[in-house]
This record gives sequence, structure tokens and C-alpha cells, in this order.
Amino acid sequence: MKQENFNKIGDIFYVLCRLSIGLFFFITGFNKLFHPVFQGYMLKTITDLGFLNPQLTANFVAANEMIWGLFLIIGLFTRLSSFALIVVMLIALITKDIHSIPAELIPIDPKVGKKPMEMYIWLTYFFYLPQVLYIMLLGMFSLYGYKTFGIDRFLKKKVNPYR
Repeated sequence: MKQENFNKIGDIFYVLCRLSIGLFFFITGFNKLFHPVFQGYMLKTITDLGFLNPQLTANFVAANEMIWGLFLIIGLFTRLSSFALIVVMLIALITKDIHSIPAELIPIDPKVGKKPMEMYIWLTYFFYLPQVLYIMLLGMFSLYGYKTFGIDRFLKKKVNPYR
């Protein structure tokens, strides 16, 4: 297979990943804004974390997920959209999800006793958190931009028509 075919396949896969992640954020943000059950989950999470004005904060975060996710889908301001979503994911990771990693290992057999958490095991738990994967993918999108499919392509031509 020729190198250019690999590049085309890679571009297609890249765009599919960008579309999927954008769709994920759009749908989750939409649900957190408009679906009563998800509104309740989001409000409870934000309230439990101690944010000021939890209703405004929950709506702000959900709207950001939805809008920036839509921009990722259509390839508009791809780098900015990715960066904004990285910020959302970092805040979620730092304020909530990293605390779900246990401090010690509790074996199935209680006779063995609790074990302290070694760093490599902690990293295993850390890399299982979905936010870590989202941050990595969004980081790639923020570095490479829209790639081959997106509105950014047309904006780039208007900004610098001689490229």
C-alpha cells in the first residue's frame, strides 16, 4: 500500500474520531441542558463539588460542552473548540474524577489485608478514567486542527487565499 493511501486512511480515521468526540460532547451537553434526569445529575454533581451558584455553573458547563462539541462536528474553530473542551475535562478530572481512584488496594480475600497503592497501579486507574482519553484526543485535534473535512478549511482560504 502506498504512503499516500495510508495518509488518506489516517485522515479519514482522524475525521471520524473528531466527529465522534464532537458528537459525544454535543449530545452530553444537550442532555445536561434539556433532559430533566441529566439536568438533575449535573446539578447534583456541581452542588456536591461546592461550586458557587451551582445552577448557573451546571448550565454554563453543559452549554460549553454542547456548543464546542457542535463546532468539533462541523470543523469550525477546531483548535479553539478542542482547547475549550480540554479545559472542561481538566476541571472535571481535577475536581471530581481523580478522587475516584482508591488510596489502597482491598483484595477479595480479607485475610490478605489491604495493600498500599503503588504508583504504576495508580496510573492504571488514572488511565482508565475516560477524561484522560478525551484530553489526549482533544489535544491531538488542537494540534492538527480540522484536517481534511470542516468549515475551517474555507475560513483558512479566506484568511490567506495565496496558500
